[in-house]
Amino acid sequence: MSIVKMKRLRLIGMQSERESMLRLLQHLGCVEIDEPGDRKDDPDWASLTRPDTGALNEARDARSSVENALKALKKYGPKQKGGLLTPRPVITEGELFDDAAYRTGLADAGQLVALERKISALYAEQNKLRTQKLALAPWLALDIPLETASTPEVAVSFGTVAASTDLDAMDGALGAVTDLYELMRAGADNELKYLVFLCHRSVEEDCQAVLKEYGFSRAALRGWTGTAAENDKRLDEQLADAARELESTIAQVGEYAAKKGALEQCLDRADQEIAREEARCRLLDSSSAFFLEGWVPVPDEKKLLEQLGQYTCCWETQDPVPEDYPVVPVKLKNNRFTEPLTTITEMYSLPAYDGVDPNGLMMPFYVFFFGFMFADLGYGLILAGACAFINHKVHPKGGFGQLIRLMIMCGISSAVIGFFTGGFFSDFLAQFTSMLGLSQPVIPFLSVPDGVTGVPGPLLNVMGDPMTVLVFALAVGFVQIVVGMAVKFWMLCRRGQVVDAILDIGTWWVIFVGIGLFAAGIGNVAGYPVVLIIGCLMLLGQGRTAKGFGKVTAIIGAVYNGVTGYFGDILSYSRLMVMMLAGSVIGQVFNILGAMPGGGMPPAIGIPIFFIIFIIGHAFNIGLNVIGTYVHTSRLQYLEFFKQFYEEGGRPWRPLNIATKYVDIKEEE
Repeated sequence: MSIVKMKRLRLIGMQSERESMLRLLQHLGCVEIDEPGDRKDDPDWASLTRPDTGALNEARDARSSVENALKALKKYGPKQKGGLLTPRPVITEGELFDDAAYRTGLADAGQLVALERKISALYAEQNKLRTQKLALAPWLALDIPLETASTPEVAVSFGTVAASTDLDAMDGALGAVTDLYELMRAGADNELKYLVFLCHRSVEEDCQAVLKEYGFSRAALRGWTGTAAENDKRLDEQLADAARELESTIAQVGEYAAKKGALEQCLDRADQEIAREEARCRLLDSSSAFFLEGWVPVPDEKKLLEQLGQYTCCWETQDPVPEDYPVVPVKLKNNRFTEPLTTITEMYSLPAYDGVDPNGLMMPFYVFFFGFMFADLGYGLILAGACAFINHKVHPKGGFGQLIRLMIMCGISSAVIGFFTGGFFSDFLAQFTSMLGLSQPVIPFLSVPDGVTGVPGPLLNVMGDPMTVLVFALAVGFVQIVVGMAVKFWMLCRRGQVVDAILDIGTWWVIFVGIGLFAAGIGNVAGYPVVLIIGCLMLLGQGRTAKGFGKVTAIIGAVYNGVTGYFGDILSYSRLMVMMLAGSVIGQVFNILGAMPGGGMPPAIGIPIFFIIFIIGHAFNIGLNVIGTYVHTSRLQYLEFFKQFYEEGGRPWRPLNIATKYVDIKEEE
């Protein structure tokens, strides 16, 4: 496929039509509004200003309110049915931009946020009351009011000592000083003992000296009125009131559960408002007009200009010059087969604007390599079926949707390759029939018992002949590398660098052909491999840009990098065989484990045992291999294929459009 050509759009319109035009552009979804270029030094532009951000801040606040409301509903509301496989509601664009519904949603969100704040305050109040109860617990045995204070004749002190303190010794030490005192024991915990000390003012200093000796520390009990037990009872009543109010408030949150869909639609609407306001803030304004600068794809240019004709405005579109390529947004043009590969490309990096879209080149290799490593008829059907169900049920969008559609193709590839390589839940047919004492069924390619003739067996047998599979894997890897080199050759020729294409890329093609002919004993002249020698002589061109002795080092470096690079890349494709073998062996192990206990039992017992182990084991193997195969297939593209030609660094095209998360938009008639 290709990279969509872009044009620079510059437009001047009337202030009175600005909002209407922005809504049109959002509806069309074909214009990326860019930051205006730096024109500060141009006196003709000096009077233009940037729009205020008040409306943008309001839209962001609205979104934050709705988002918090949905979080509160999820946290405190009743559990609702639905999940990953629940299809999104389908509405019209008019319903999404219904102002009355939007205002109602914002009002409901405000109520939910207020209720959530009240719930948080009630939880905080409960924690505070519980903390106070814990502080009062050691004093519950006292029958004197906690606000009891000293008088001119008697000093009163509430305090604590360490839990290890000997209170009898402390009491004796005080008694040795005076009889005019009273030491009341309240309670204790693991760390402290709680006391109330009373004495006559005349002996206060002597008693305080003894108390200090034993580590007596005054306790802060300010704010309490009445005994500890009376205050504890009052705290229990306050906790009960808070619990009732909390239950009532949570129930009020639950009443909004039926409005969850409306709130999600409101959140999507808020996102559209933010997108439009962010675009508005990238304009330049005068008192009566505004200036817009951006990018429009060439295929959408005619449609856009036809719509702009209904406004009082002027515009121009220009093709970007090469100097602008680094800032030109990149949009990939793909069909239904290559579009799912976009998620793989974007995970690496988009191509440069003047580069090559790798999706179409990568698609057949990616799908084949995945199917080759995952190769199993049963596994492939499960993967393709599960992903097809998700795609039909949910209609996923974005990167997740692309991944699901990619896995459908990869699952089909796995099933087809698995059939021709004899994989059906590894060797399930052989192990299961052997356990039951039955003869193995004869199925072309898939199940061919030893000794059976006239029926084609597996085209590749990774368990019986792994070396043949390894050679085949390296061969298809070589094909992909040559395709990447061909793309690089074409890119150099397109830029007029024909000599570079011949000497940098063509040289290695001649060498590869020469090696093949030499190995086959073809094309030798007087015993010399002529084609290979020509290729080696062409390596001298690697030093064409160097000077002096640098030509020698350039040639040596090119030879070393080429040999280690190309042949190292080809060897990387051995992972195709390794992953195929690993999946088959693990599957076979679980089949054997299932057949071992079931073989010596009646079928009524042995078969259920076999399938319990079979399901658990193969579910584990499928999950493990899907992840491993996905990673290794992607790695081959990134590190072996892309390095041959790929020029990354493209900036993704981000138009002003309607992008929703919770609802799907259908076209209005």
